Order: sequence, then structure tokens, then C-alpha cells
Amino acid sequence: MCGIAGKICLNNTDYIDSVKAMCSAIAHRGPDGEGITLINNCILGHRRLSIIDLSDKASQPMTDVDNRNFIVFNGEIYNFQFIKDQLIAKGYRFKSHSDTEVILQAYAEYGIDCFRKFEGMFALAIWDGQKRKLIVARDHFGKKPFFYAYDRFGNFTFCSEVNGLRADTGIDFELNMKALNCYLALGYILNPMTMYKGIFQVPPGTCMEFDEKGRLIASSGFWNYAEYFHTKTKDSKNDIIDNIRSLFIEAVKKRMISDVPVGAFLSGGIDSSSVVTILKKHYANELHTFSVGFKEKSYNELPDAEKLAALIGTVHHSIICDPDDVESLLREAASVGDQLFADNSIIPMIEVSRLASKYVKVVLSGDGADEIFAGYITYKADNYHKYSQLIPKSLRQMLAEQRIGFTKDSGVKIGRGYKQKQFFSGSLYNYKKAHYSWRLFNTPEERVKILGEEHRQLVYDTDPFFIFDKYYNDVRSLSPLDQHLYVDAKTWLTDDILVKADRSTMHSSVEARCPYLDVQLVQYVASIPDSLKLHGSVTKYILKESLKGVLPDFVLNKKKSGFNAPLGSWLGVDSSHEFKAYNKYIYDSFLKIRTGGNNQPIII
Repeated sequence: MCGIAGKICLNNTDYIDSVKAMCSAIAHRGPDGEGITLINNCILGHRRLSIIDLSDKASQPMTDVDNRNFIVFNGEIYNFQFIKDQLIAKGYRFKSHSDTEVILQAYAEYGIDCFRKFEGMFALAIWDGQKRKLIVARDHFGKKPFFYAYDRFGNFTFCSEVNGLRADTGIDFELNMKALNCYLALGYILNPMTMYKGIFQVPPGTCMEFDEKGRLIASSGFWNYAEYFHTKTKDSKNDIIDNIRSLFIEAVKKRMISDVPVGAFLSGGIDSSSVVTILKKHYANELHTFSVGFKEKSYNELPDAEKLAALIGTVHHSIICDPDDVESLLREAASVGDQLFADNSIIPMIEVSRLASKYVKVVLSGDGADEIFAGYITYKADNYHKYSQLIPKSLRQMLAEQRIGFTKDSGVKIGRGYKQKQFFSGSLYNYKKAHYSWRLFNTPEERVKILGEEHRQLVYDTDPFFIFDKYYNDVRSLSPLDQHLYVDAKTWLTDDILVKADRSTMHSSVEARCPYLDVQLVQYVASIPDSLKLHGSVTKYILKESLKGVLPDFVLNKKKSGFNAPLGSWLGVDSSHEFKAYNKYIYDSFLKIRTGGNNQPIII
């Protein structure tokens, strides 16, 4: 796991200091070493977090034995040994034991088709010295980030973080109002957009090629998640259960590969508990687990985590997140988010990652299970949506506006009043827009009030639902649930959940690995009938069936609880408004920094 940066220089190569500055800005991603290499007119920079092959032979930028191709790579390839054996059989020789060298040699053998062979997480750049072009790629779900821009002199520039690009004084940062609209709606920004007009993300599952002048000459996807939904397995229910369990165990075992200690996050819920339980069974060394909790009872899951840790015998570490200086904690969360980012669960993630960094460099997490197996309450809301249409629209409108309330919130985590408002607001739309609305922070009219009346047309013309709808059209022949799962993976998972996981862990120089996003497991689960994912009102039904005998009943039967922080009490607002309040807090803080205090967006 590392940080990468680089440039393709047009007229001269006097930009090494710019690449060094970017690498310094992302030093937290790789505190164990730094490397800068100039090849022709391409500069590659790297910050190293040593995980596999700790020797200098695995340092980056790395070149092949012929000094033809060079690479900087952020991530891990879990099946690298299998690919390496195939390459050795073809006559390739290796000087290191690293997965980085395997990528380099695989590219030499297979070209850009090599990315179809990799199982893991990666953001990388390969300079092909013979063809004089730069190959960049990002993993299937976008676990690892890759941002790029052109500086004001026309030089193609890339980095692992937007905060790293800020260190390059040649890059302009003009606000992207479409992205701000997206942020205010969802709390995150959909790729390939960023909050700045001239900065973009490489889309997940994509390979892009740039010529020696930095011009984009080709872009292609190497993985299509949708195709695995379209062909449904004919396996029996019992076979599906066995296959999921087997694939999951293998996914965890793959992610044990490391030359440094491995630990795991443990919340006490099904997802993290299943990872820890399997890891404990197969990991030969002492296993450290990590949890974070809050003094507010409804937000605190520490007792469940500690109970499981004691049961299976991990060395458990926990911390209570009870800040003396809330303002400082929120400022740190805003900075770590890299762009505008309002998933407040990044706060406990920062804290538990900081705790883990004292003991390990690698942690396994349960991220991805909810998006793959249908674990959120929103999927139940989707089911209830069709029944809500039997209620007169005028009554649904009143319930959405909370003019009629079934119950009041009383400081509980995501109270019923909030759920009522969100559900009945969604019930006013079709099933696609209803699902989109379940996680909406601000309506279009609320966003107009924030951005200003002069941006009304932009707010409606660039509503992020249009991007969601495009993904829905990719899978329009699927069942509604499969459509929702696919769209959530392309949006919420990639641009929220995985951003939170990457930025919060790398902030403390810790690598997070996600067994539930193993490509073999994900592809198989996509082929499972949707009735086995959401079974009546039981979310993650087939996963729970697969984990019977693996997890104790007190975990399997535990009611799902989100990982969010108690922002209501911290910000002094009712818990039903805490998500929207945090969204606006981050937005206002960003504008205050950029404008020196006034609240009007400015373009610079």
C-alpha cells in the first residue's frame, strides 16, 4: 500500500520538485520510503508502505530487467503468486518477491489485458518506454484512488489524493458547481467528477492510455459488474450456501498475505465478526482486533465487539470517541475526506485506524457486505414502496413533511421520525428515484437555497439522479433489487464507503483489505437470485444462512446498527437532522476556508 504521483512533461523535465512536493503531501500513505524517477519526459513518484517484500528490491518506482517499462503502484494483488508462477513457466525471471514486479512482468506479457487477471486493489501507472506512453488503471470497485489533471502549462499530472495535487503550484482549483450540487444532494461526489473542474478520477475497472504529450489516446473497461447479474446460477440453495462460505473463507485467506502483522476491525456486527472469526481460525500469529465506541448508548457497539473478541480469543483493543474538542475533530475529518465528504462515520474510522496503527500495518474490514448481499434497511424500503402507492398521495405528502408523525425521535440512532420522513418522501416517486431519495441529504429546492437562486437551473439540470438513472439503464432488464444493488455498487460503495475506508486508514499509514469485495465472491453473489439476498423482510438472508455454525447466535441475530457518530449531540441539533447538519457544516467550513469567511461560492 502506497501513494503515487507523477507528470508527463511537455517542453522540459524541470518538474521533479513538483512531483517531490506531491509525494511529501501524501507521505502518510507511505512513510517507509520515497522514490522519484525520470524516464524520457515522464516523472514517476512513490511513497512506500512496506507490506510485501520489505527489502529494497521491492522499492518503487520499479523497472523491469530491460529498463523498458517502469511502474508506480498503490495496492495489493492477492493472486500475484499464481500469476508469477505462470510467467515463470513462460520464461520470465524475477529479482524480488513483490506483487509490484509481477504487475510489471504481466504487462510485458499480456499488455493491458493483464488487468483482467488481477484480483485485488490497485491504482497504478506504467510508463511503456518502447511505445512511449503512460498506462494507468484502477481496480474493479475503485478501492484505491487515482486523480489526474493538467497543470496550467499543459502537463498531465496525477496523484493518489486531491490534497497531494494541491502541492503542485501549477494546477488550478476552479470550483465545479455540478460537483457541489452532487455533494449537497448525497454527501459525496460521484466519479469521475471531483469538486474542481479540471481534476478528474480514473473510473473503477478502467484502463486509460496517455501518449508522450499527456493526451488521452484510449480508455477501456476491463471488468463489467453488470454481466454477472444477468446470468443466474442454477445451483441449489444448499450449494449456494456452501459456495458462499467457501469463497468467503478463501477471500479472507488471500488477504492474510503479508510480511508484516495483520489485524482486523471488529464492530460486533455480522460483517466484521465473520471476517475476524475466519481470520482467527486461519491466521497463525497473535490476532489483534480493534473497535471504537461512543458514550451515547445507542451509538455504542463496544460490548458486542468485546464479547465476540473474548469468545474467539483475539487481543482486543477498544477506544471511546468522546472528543474534548469537537471542532478540532470535525476539522480533521473534513481534511482527511480529501474532497467535500459528509459520511460522518469517517470520524470513528479515523479514530479506530489511529488505534490500529499502534499495533499493525494491515487490517481486514467487513466493508462491502451490505452492498453485495443487500444489507441495508433501504432495500426493505424498496420492497415496501409498492405498497405505499395504495396510500393517497396527499397523505403520503403530509407524512413526508412530518405534518403527521407516528412517533418522535428521542435521541436514538436514526430515529423513526427520520425514517418516516425519508420513506414517504421517496414514496412520491417511481422505484428508482425512491431508492435514490432514501439517502438524499438535501432536495433540489434546499440546494437552491444553499447555492443561490442564480444556480437554480444548474441544480435541476445536473441533479445526480441523472447519473444514477444512467446506471439503472445499464441493468434495466434485471429485477428492481438487482438494479438497486448494481447502482449502489457504482455510486455509494465506490464514492462513499471505499473513500471513507481508504482515506481514514491511510491517514494513519494502515492498509485496509475488504474480503467481501473479493472479485470471485462478488461475481458469484451477483448471480444468486435476489430472493435469497432479501428474503421477505430479512436482509442478507443467504449470507446469514452461510454463516450459521461460523458465528454465534448473538451475532447472527443482532439488529443492524450503522457506524455513524453522534453528530446530533455534538452539533447541538435533533438526531433526525444530524446528517443534513453535518453535510452543511462541512460545506460551510470549506467555503469559509476558500473565501476568508463569507458564505458565497467564488470561482478562482
